[in-house]
Amino acid sequence: MRQFTKDASVERVKPLALLESPKVLGSSEEIVGRNVANEFDRKAKEEWRAELFTKYAKRLIACSESIYGDARLFYTPVPLPLTGAVRRGGVHSLCGLNLTLGHIIAWWENYRCSKVIDESGELHPICGFKWGTQPKFGFKPEHIEPNRVVFIGTDGEKRVAEVDLSLMNLACSLHEVQQLYDQPIAPSRVFDIEDAIEVLLGEKVYYRVEM
Repeated sequence: MRQFTKDASVERVKPLALLESPKVLGSSEEIVGRNVANEFDRKAKEEWRAELFTKYAKRLIACSESIYGDARLFYTPVPLPLTGAVRRGGVHSLCGLNLTLGHIIAWWENYRCSKVIDESGELHPICGFKWGTQPKFGFKPEHIEPNRVVFIGTDGEKRVAEVDLSLMNLACSLHEVQQLYDQPIAPSRVFDIEDAIEVLLGEKVYYRVEM
C-alpha cells in the first residue's frame, strides 16, 4: 500500500480589496505643505500639485462618474508620495508607480485599506507613505523611524501617523489597482491636475505670479 506524507501547507492569501482599514497607533501629526512653486522647478511643481490634489481630494471623489467618463481626466497624473509593491510568495519587492487621478479614486472607492481609522474612529483617505528606517544586512540602527502613512484629515489638512497594517500590503493593493487600468491614450492628451480641478469643479486654481 502506498504511503502518503503531508507536504508543506499553502498559505491562504486574503484578497487585498478585503483588507480592513488600518488604525492609527498613538496620535497623528499635521504636515504643512507647499502653496506656491517656481514654474521651472519640476520637483517644486510636483509637490505643489500633490498639495493641490489633497486640498480638493474629497470633492474629487464625488466626481468619480465624470472621471471614469473621460480618459483625459482618469489618466491625469497625480505625483503623490505613494509606492507600489509586488508580492512573490513571502517576499515583497517595491516598484515605482505612475499614479493618476483615476487610480487614486478607484483605490479609495474599492479598497477599505486605502483609508485609515483615526483616533476618533473616523475614516480618512491615504495620500502618502513615509517609509521608516530599514535595517541592512542584519544591522539595526540605534534610532529607528517607523513606517507611517500620510492621510487627509477632516479639514483637508495632511496628517501623518503610524498604523497597525503593513505598508507593504498597502503598496501591493495600490499596485494591483494600477495594473487594472492600462493607459490607452498618449500622455500629451491628458490634463494636468490643476486643469482637471477646473474642469470638474469649475474653480481656477492656477495663477502665474509676476516677478
